[in-house]
Amino acid sequence: MRLAGKHAVVTGSTKGIGAGIARAFVREGALVVIHSRSAADCAAVARELGPAAVPIAADLSRSEEVRRLALDALGAMDDRVDVLVNNAGQPRVAPSVELPEVDYRYTLDLNLNAYFLLAQALGRGMLARQSGAIINVGSMNGAVAFPQRLAYCVSKAGVNMLTRVLAIEWAGSGVRVNCIAPGYVETPFLTGLSAKGILDLGALARRTPLGRLGTPEEIGEAAVFLASDAASFVTGEVLTVDGGWSAYGYL
Repeated sequence: MRLAGKHAVVTGSTKGIGAGIARAFVREGALVVIHSRSAADCAAVARELGPAAVPIAADLSRSEEVRRLALDALGAMDDRVDVLVNNAGQPRVAPSVELPEVDYRYTLDLNLNAYFLLAQALGRGMLARQSGAIINVGSMNGAVAFPQRLAYCVSKAGVNMLTRVLAIEWAGSGVRVNCIAPGYVETPFLTGLSAKGILDLGALARRTPLGRLGTPEEIGEAAVFLASDAASFVTGEVLTVDGGWSAYGYL
């Protein structure tokens, strides 16, 4: 029960990495806001996880919805959020010369700007209490460039710097800010791309030095560590969880 008594918000937590983090948090004793754009999906996951899960839907590509999520979360958890996990996001894959401006802006709004706005909205309470942890879910693509993923790579590089700046500003007030940078993780999104012939999961596993893809549960364990007192002297870090992908420079 490493997070017993903690109140947490995990965005994008009805599937994939976010669901893995939410399940780990509930298992470790936290009260967790389950979030996605779909109210039905939020309710289904909250039913599965039980009374420690609170469903709140919001479209985080819109700033007013980000702020509403913060207010609703505070209202549902006695005006206290101890841990924020910014996870919701998605890629746009296209040749850069053809990438529509609307897709570029949408990706940055969801993958980066929402992280800032939610950290700002919920960070105020953490700073006032002199305690709190923010975990931004980035990507190995915050440091490793992939072709045809311009908006995604730019947003995730921004998440790394957002993490570091907030960490050094807020450390003196007892608020820790860290980032998890996953590699390829087995999620419904990836398996869907594989089924369409867009991704070769076997090739990705072979390219990964550990010889396999990661799991949402493994990212959940990393998040529990960063949210817990075990990481009390850890802030401003980008924890890469990619099976050795980015350490192995040969493509």
